[in-house]
Amino acid sequence: MTPAWLKGLSALRTEAHQRESTGLAWSVFIGPDQILEAAVRLDGEGYFLEDVSGLDATEGFLVTYHFDHWQRPGRVALRVLLTREAPILPSISGVFGGAEWHERECRDFFGVQFEGNPNPGALLLPADFEIHPLCKEAGERKPLRELLTQGEVIASAEGFDLFAPAEEPAAPPDDAADSGTPEEED
Repeated sequence: MTPAWLKGLSALRTEAHQRESTGLAWSVFIGPDQILEAAVRLDGEGYFLEDVSGLDATEGFLVTYHFDHWQRPGRVALRVLLTREAPILPSISGVFGGAEWHERECRDFFGVQFEGNPNPGALLLPADFEIHPLCKEAGERKPLRELLTQGEVIASAEGFDLFAPAEEPAAPPDDAADSGTPEEED
């Protein structure tokens, strides 16, 4: 059963999870322009913010917001994929005050900017530190399909499939299979 807070939200992908294996009830991928609306909806339903975290993957920066509820089970992960060229999100600190620190930590470690955060400065690193230590080199990043546990897909926007298998390289033609070094003659 789809929760009330999710109905009408422009989600890119919605997954139902087995709490026993992932700790989540729902994983919802949304665009950056949807995070404030989703936060307001969850707040209205009595959810609290646990954390905001980042992940540097092949596709870009994945920012994940974890929410939970005191009276009923149903831990939620809101996930927003950002490009490396413009890692910017609106702050949800006006809805969940504790987000201010989580957003600052994500800024320190990944370089994600949270517009509207009332105190956007460094939290854990020196203010003049130019390096975001959890950003990976291009060859070290992995695709999200290898990093996330996929749930049961409830809905997915057309063309939004982060979990499609990687294309296998084409097999060499049969005559190219024996292209090793020639054997030496005695």
